[in-house]
Amino acid sequence: MRFTNDRAAIMTTATAQNGYRQATPQARRIALLISVVIFILAGINGIFTWSGAHLFIKEPLYALLFAVAVQFSIAISLIALPFVRGLGKLVLLVVYSAALILSTLSAYTFIYNSGLPGSLANTEAVDTGLKAEVADQLSEIMLAEQAAIDAETERLAFLQRQAEEEAQRGYRSGRGAGKGPEYYRKLEQLQADEVRFEAVKRDYEQARQLYEQMNQTLANAGDGQREQLILLLSQLKAHLNTDQGRELATRLAQGKLAVIQSPVEKAMSRIVDRDHFSIQLVVSIVWAAVFDLLALFLGIIRYYILKPTRSILNSLYEMIAAFVTFIIRLGYIRKHARQRFNHELQQQSHGTPLNSAEMQSFATYVMAGSLFSADEGEDAIEPLKKLISHIEPLKLPEQPSAVGIPFDTLEQQQEMKTLMAMLIQNEVFLSDVEHQVYRLNPGSEMAQKILVFIRMGLRDDQRQQDLAPLFQAASG
Repeated sequence: MRFTNDRAAIMTTATAQNGYRQATPQARRIALLISVVIFILAGINGIFTWSGAHLFIKEPLYALLFAVAVQFSIAISLIALPFVRGLGKLVLLVVYSAALILSTLSAYTFIYNSGLPGSLANTEAVDTGLKAEVADQLSEIMLAEQAAIDAETERLAFLQRQAEEEAQRGYRSGRGAGKGPEYYRKLEQLQADEVRFEAVKRDYEQARQLYEQMNQTLANAGDGQREQLILLLSQLKAHLNTDQGRELATRLAQGKLAVIQSPVEKAMSRIVDRDHFSIQLVVSIVWAAVFDLLALFLGIIRYYILKPTRSILNSLYEMIAAFVTFIIRLGYIRKHARQRFNHELQQQSHGTPLNSAEMQSFATYVMAGSLFSADEGEDAIEPLKKLISHIEPLKLPEQPSAVGIPFDTLEQQQEMKTLMAMLIQNEVFLSDVEHQVYRLNPGSEMAQKILVFIRMGLRDDQRQQDLAPLFQAASG
């Protein structure tokens, strides 16, 4: 009884030291209440998430599924945070971070576009900002055309004055008035330019009428306003006579009116573009994140209620350490697997019980080979002992860890040839003609088992210490 109490006290102390003290019933009730509030906050923010997703995903069902998945990930991550450790906590935080970003951006998209006049009613309508840009560009176009008209008027007046002066002074005579060839050439140029100028003035008048019509269209918002402006702008471009005016009209049609941004693009562009930072932008972001941040705050409180002695920063440190260790282990996974395989193979080879049926069968086989090799009246195990005693490191360049018996040694010990032949037949030894040696085959199970006999034969021999590294190399 005393042992049981001591053991319980030790376990309680160890649990408290590890920071996983059991929460009291009152603390669990408070944690349950906070869990309910977290789900309520997730549901409230889910309305904004659904609204923002629906602006991009026109199907209400898909937008609803998206909002439920995002807010459920946030709520479950906050609730499961105290009970997950190691890499699982890292995965949980990654899921929470992704869900928080999606939730905030979706809610921000809806809230920001709701603050823009008419942007939710018709995303293709021309908003106030675009109206200002269109009106400004139209004014630039008409100013360029007016400047061209004024310049042409001044040039025609100059040509008229030149022709009149030529008629008064005569053709290069200096004797008074006269109308020579130079006068008629200037007069013809003046008349041709006046004809072209009349066409330019008619285009300008048409352009002014289209300009007034476009201003009226900008003032009267309605369905198809953008398409009507594009059509009027194309008509206006046909009556422009300056390169600057045509370039401005093309830029206005293709770069402004023809580009229809979705609510998501419109909201995100205000975040990317620093020139569009405003109070509305800041307020939208705050409103988008307020419920999720409140849920996060309650989740942290719940964490410390359930794990009062377990710091989140300490958990974060352990999580990062576990992740770094996991990454490092990935680089050594092949080496670790190879070492584990060699260790298990060695344990399998040398850990075989001597009284097992498999070991007894192999021992009978080896003893039979040794008996056939023994001379009359000689101990049956003597050839096996001799064979074991001649196993030595071969020091081959290609295989530094190889062990075996040279051909010359076997030629001098004729009584071992029968036993060696049986072992070669069963691939315990491999015949290496190139190096003139019999190599112990590390890939053979029987070769691994014969190490047991080698250890038995060298139990009282100093060479056991010399060959100890070779036993490990042969088994690996």
